[in-house]
Amino acid sequence: MELWNIYDQYRHLTDRIHERGQEMKAGDYHIVVHVWIVNEDGQFLIQRRQPWKIGFPNMWDCAAAGSAIMGDDSEQAAIREVKEELGIELDIEKGERIFTVRFPRGFDDIWLVRQNIAIEDLQLQEEEVAEAKWASKAEIKDMVKNGEFIPFNYFDQLFESVNSHISLKKASIEDAEELLALQKEVFMPLYKKYNDHETSPVTQTMERFSARFECGIYYKILLDGTLAGSVHVHEKSPGLMRLHIINILGRFHNKGIAQEVMKRLELMHPEADAWELDTILTEERNCYLYEKMGYIRTGYAKVIKDDMTIVRYLKEANLTKIMSI
Repeated sequence: MELWNIYDQYRHLTDRIHERGQEMKAGDYHIVVHVWIVNEDGQFLIQRRQPWKIGFPNMWDCAAAGSAIMGDDSEQAAIREVKEELGIELDIEKGERIFTVRFPRGFDDIWLVRQNIAIEDLQLQEEEVAEAKWASKAEIKDMVKNGEFIPFNYFDQLFESVNSHISLKKASIEDAEELLALQKEVFMPLYKKYNDHETSPVTQTMERFSARFECGIYYKILLDGTLAGSVHVHEKSPGLMRLHIINILGRFHNKGIAQEVMKRLELMHPEADAWELDTILTEERNCYLYEKMGYIRTGYAKVIKDDMTIVRYLKEANLTKIMSI
């Protein structure tokens, strides 16, 4: 008997449990994972489902997939499914959740892991997996066209993520010192410009900064593996996500990093109905970026000093999300 934790439409964990095979109630959701493993040659590890499998029998699929069982978080589910189906240890440190697909009864977290694995090291789960092999993007596209591969509607986004030089790695409290130093470097020009000693991120204490890791998610932004910035997001209220702060080091400006990160965050949170952020009114470049990304200025304004006013932006329309598999 397989049991699942039940979540609501905003991905809030409820106190209810669902037994697999039973009909789910309207408004109930569970967590699913799809794990895509890519080697250094850009090939994907794929598996063929057994002919007796319910749903897409005998068809090719990603490296491993399945539902999170009771007590699993998404990362644990990804590691467990790969171990069960392929008999190998997933190097999750080389992976990231690149986006999430919201479907009628759940949230499907898509994981991308860059890991070299020898086919002879696989120990296939006979009940689930008929065979496995490495395949190129072109080969997978041909297999989809020929009806041999499950026709996921997110392939374009998957391949775009694989080819991207930008990755988001979830930060932990152990990264606090490094990320606070980064924040101070990013905001120092604004601190000097406005002489804002009270609210500037430059003057933030380690104690207050560390509290962020208890509220929301903090990501390190990596460009080809090099730390280029950071971003912190949290749920302000059900359905409303707040882009609390995004930091891009000056030497990485004009590379489109902020735009891609903002798009990725929307893709990772399809449960959000809207996003909001605050910025300085006179920082026209930032305002232009947010408006370009679809944010609209609200009526909220907070005067910090005579030459410094914080305004709020909201994005409710044209959110980047994938709503079915």
